[in-house]
Amino acid sequence: MRNAVLSHCCCRRKDYTVKRESPPVSSEVGFVSYADSSSSSSKLRGNFRKWLCNPVRKLSHGRLDRTPGDVGNVCAKKHSSDFKVVISKEEMGNKSSSPGPPVNITNEDGECEAQTEENEVEDNVFIPNEEKSEVSNTNENDDLVASDDQTGNDTLPGTSPSEEPEDSLSQEGSPFLEGPNGLIPTNEEEHEKALVKRRFVLQELVDTERDYVRDLGLLVEGYLNLMRTNEIPVPEDLKDGKDKIVFGNIEAIYEWHRDSFCAEIEKCLEEPQRLGLLFRRYERRLSMYVVYCQNKPKSEYIVSEYLDTFFEEARQKLGHKLQIPDLLIKPVQRIMKYQLLLKDILKYTEKAGLEEEAQNLRKAVQIMHVVPKAANDMMNVGRLQGFDGKITAQGKLLQQGILMVSDPSTGKMKERQVFLFEQIIIFSDFIGPKSQFSAPVYIYKNHIQVNKMALEERSEDGDPTKFVLKSKDPLQSGLTFVIQGRTGEERNEWVANLRAILDTQLDFLRALQSPIAYQKELTKDIYI
Repeated sequence: MRNAVLSHCCCRRKDYTVKRESPPVSSEVGFVSYADSSSSSSKLRGNFRKWLCNPVRKLSHGRLDRTPGDVGNVCAKKHSSDFKVVISKEEMGNKSSSPGPPVNITNEDGECEAQTEENEVEDNVFIPNEEKSEVSNTNENDDLVASDDQTGNDTLPGTSPSEEPEDSLSQEGSPFLEGPNGLIPTNEEEHEKALVKRRFVLQELVDTERDYVRDLGLLVEGYLNLMRTNEIPVPEDLKDGKDKIVFGNIEAIYEWHRDSFCAEIEKCLEEPQRLGLLFRRYERRLSMYVVYCQNKPKSEYIVSEYLDTFFEEARQKLGHKLQIPDLLIKPVQRIMKYQLLLKDILKYTEKAGLEEEAQNLRKAVQIMHVVPKAANDMMNVGRLQGFDGKITAQGKLLQQGILMVSDPSTGKMKERQVFLFEQIIIFSDFIGPKSQFSAPVYIYKNHIQVNKMALEERSEDGDPTKFVLKSKDPLQSGLTFVIQGRTGEERNEWVANLRAILDTQLDFLRALQSPIAYQKELTKDIYI
């Protein structure tokens, strides 16, 4: 083909510049009007060059020179077609793989058709349907080169987009991640990570449980056994049952953990699905900690009087490193620790997608939220000083917290620690800890019996954070407390609990006055 071109054209310059005649271009359709199928290939090539916006370069040749005239080169407007055709190597004169000299091709007017550089993107070549058979034949189809596929050019409207690379891993929503050893399923990887982390938390639960049982043994088999056997002289103030005040129900807690609960926890290391059900089953047993915490303030008071004398002598005889207060606080710390560990285990169980186990663990977390709160509340009650009545006879502690309460004598608002029981509400003065090792103390100030109490849900000034309590006891005539919460939500919680107690008291009074009528009212819905 190259010889044909050289034979058809005459060389005018040493740089192999070739002049050729440009065929007429159709102004109606915007593409080249070709001759019959017997036309020479050189003429066909010239038609292509006139029609192309960016002329096709010879793939086998090196970089072509540009002339100053290429700035004014005007290309014919390219139109869309349903087909695209690429020029084969033979048609472009690419029979030799060796690079040829640079060639500038000019038309009769001296205008240079600039060639594209090797690193520039080539445009697609398009011809209409009726002309496709004239350009490509059956023998040439196998030699066509898709240059636009190599350079990433856009396809025509109506044609399918080019296929994505087979090794692409960035597809949206792909269930795989690229790992060092190949593709890793994302869900499986997250599942395994969550299970490994959960295993670590379970191991911590088991290890700390064993340590806890050992610490309880130091108290029961050490100090308590020493006091009972009188191996060293015991002060008179610690005799006659006072040892029970010091240790509370620590012996029962120790025996349960040693004989039952610790072994059950160890099984959960291999069978994690047992853990949630385990705490639900032993919910009633865990209430032992509430009793222990209620007694804790009294224990602290007695121990502090003999810490440097009797208990120090006992510690040295037993060879313990920890002092007795450090051991007596262990049950309080442990009941709080369960909740934290269970929350972590629940988190990793949810990440692993084990929904059935997660449901049981959520209930276990809720249980271990209620028990420590009740224990903490009762421990605060145990620090109440100056109340003449029997605190254990006032029923269940329903709510406690710090509120602003008006002083009955001056009317000034003061900070008070308030305890709401089923039978009584107690107002006390809060005295903070004197040091980091001491606990706060509550000094009794006033109280109102629930069965002699009136509730006004709104104060006179309409403040949404306030409510009013009045005593109907003749011995407390005119006793009124304006109470203010820190937020409206806190105020609403207190009012709801107070209203529920008063409604219960009213129902109880009605049942005493007219038991038959009250019973009928309770059961009337059954017969409807």
